[in-house]
Amino acid sequence: METMDEPTFVNRDRMVADKDYVAWLSDVKTRFRAAQAKAMVRVNTAMLEFYWSIGRDLTEMHPEENWGKGIVKQFALDMRNAFPDETGFSWSNVKDMKRWYLFYFEHIRKSQQPAGFSKREVCA
Repeated sequence: METMDEPTFVNRDRMVADKDYVAWLSDVKTRFRAAQAKAMVRVNTAMLEFYWSIGRDLTEMHPEENWGKGIVKQFALDMRNAFPDETGFSWSNVKDMKRWYLFYFEHIRKSQQPAGFSKREVCA
């Protein structure tokens, strides 16, 4: 880990690194790391929203009634086939998406809703 007093330079090539440059470089590196962390949080949030939507679909669409008891397993296989490099679409994970949705939806449904929001908006 470098400090402001001991920066690491790739190639100086006639460049004079004064204390202002070192401070600016350090600030840019810090901002970059913060942006990376913020991006990871956004990606994780988007994926959680996606998994929630799968759980909602598997609950509200009544897929077992429409397509049979094997639909969750078939859906998992189809998603793994479509996205072979992605993780998270095992049969047990897809079942857990539905269980996660049902658990929290029931909790939200029973609790008081924020003013101005319908239960559907809170759960969407």
